[in-house]
Amino acid sequence: MNDFIFLLTSEYGIIPTSITPVRGGFSAKAYRVTDRDGIVYSLKAYDKSLPTVRPFVERNDHYMPVLGWLSASPALGGRVLTPVSTRNGAYQVQAGDDVLAVFLYVTGELPRVEGMTRAQTVELGEILAALHDTGASIPFDTPGLAEDISLSFCEQFIQFLDVMDAKNGALDDLLAPHAELLRAACREALRLRDTLQLSYTPLVLCHGDAHGNNVIQSDRLALADWEDLRWAPAEADLFIHAWHAHGDALLEGYCAARRGYRINRELLDFYTLRRRIEDVWVDIERLIKETSDESEVMKFFGWISQGIEEVRAVYRGQPTTIS
Repeated sequence: MNDFIFLLTSEYGIIPTSITPVRGGFSAKAYRVTDRDGIVYSLKAYDKSLPTVRPFVERNDHYMPVLGWLSASPALGGRVLTPVSTRNGAYQVQAGDDVLAVFLYVTGELPRVEGMTRAQTVELGEILAALHDTGASIPFDTPGLAEDISLSFCEQFIQFLDVMDAKNGALDDLLAPHAELLRAACREALRLRDTLQLSYTPLVLCHGDAHGNNVIQSDRLALADWEDLRWAPAEADLFIHAWHAHGDALLEGYCAARRGYRINRELLDFYTLRRRIEDVWVDIERLIKETSDESEVMKFFGWISQGIEEVRAVYRGQPTTIS
């Protein structure tokens, strides 16, 4: 914590009077920081020693200037987080194994996925519509934010399933009955990637992870956790309707705010399947490479089991060998 205080003071000019841990996402620990003037900040600490966290650290310098511009735009001011740069204009600093990033704090409630009301879900659709329209006006280059359509994780997942052996013990036991389903779902995602010609689809600026765990209800709804910000088809945001109890309301709010846009249902299905598979694969990687605590292991087993069932629900094929 002393490193945090030193860097906040020396690099950001923020003299903290309190630093309080708050609930964060899997990519970073989060803290609420109050300075001597009463200004409140959100501090994220990314552990760059973790393989699944390093990609987020690498993207910080690419997405944060864009987020700063969005936060000052008339359409999205107060609806997105505002990043805070260092005295030298950087957007992250290193503290041992941690990389720190700072934002203005948004005071409010976190509805989470299960707590999102219909009205909040409509509002989220409106925010995404504003984001997709506003992104076209960015007056500077945005390197490092191109959509990755390689789906390399699908290839890695298939290879992992093909060489499973007893070294992974209980994990192999968990995956084995579903291996053919998971292989088939990965192949279907790769097929859709090729047949839908994603590289020729019009691109907009997408948040990439706009579910209820990443929104804050202040006087208005605000969208947080922008590490996945990228240029992609609009459906790369809209697929998230599948996460919400009022998911159709998100699409209705979006279409009402962005008149003339017609949702590509095949793309929507592709992005939903892609995300379900990717979540399972990331949890497997985190379990194998980053987790040793027994209680954490059991959590990951639960998440992986749930993720497999979500893949099953989304995948439209009928592999004959699945029992």
